[in-house]
Amino acid sequence: MKYVIIKISFLPDFCGYNYLHMFFLILFLIILTIYCVFAVTQFYHIIFKGWAPFVSTDIKTINKIIKEIGSFAGSNIYELGCGWALFLKQAEKSFPSAKLTGIENSFVLFWLDRIWTILFKSKIILFKQNFFAADLSTADLIYCYLNNETMAKLGKKFQAECLPGTIIISRRFPVLIFKPEKIIKINRQKIYFYKI
Repeated sequence: MKYVIIKISFLPDFCGYNYLHMFFLILFLIILTIYCVFAVTQFYHIIFKGWAPFVSTDIKTINKIIKEIGSFAGSNIYELGCGWALFLKQAEKSFPSAKLTGIENSFVLFWLDRIWTILFKSKIILFKQNFFAADLSTADLIYCYLNNETMAKLGKKFQAECLPGTIIISRRFPVLIFKPEKIIKINRQKIYFYKI
């Protein structure tokens, strides 16, 4: 009688041959789980809570916005719903003396950003909170890429909390209660610049 031995490649044999395969399988499953949790929570928050979807601003657009700002004399830059905090990461290069604050309510994105700031010794300060609960009175410049509903609510918050001279920059979605100082177009999308 002959026996057929089938070797399953992703299981480790006890001689140590396949531990590397097992390590990568576990790593893949962890990343897949994090992605699935993130996707489900994003779907829930967008559908049931009206949050803006997680869509980052590309680096080229951010660099053009920073170029439009020019020589920025302010010291406190905020990014609301910062996601990967790409605006703040580019601002850190252009305005090295500025205090950079990112506010993100997503648990997964907050901790991924937090790990990034530690690894790369960034001076970006991150808060895991709803930005409607944040104090914006010390902000000199605020960057947002959210949605119409959120910007309408934020307009009232800006009006109540921000000091005269605060610059508000919103990609794609206007703050209807303010008249923009200027509007520029980048990749067929409008960028609104306001001064309180």
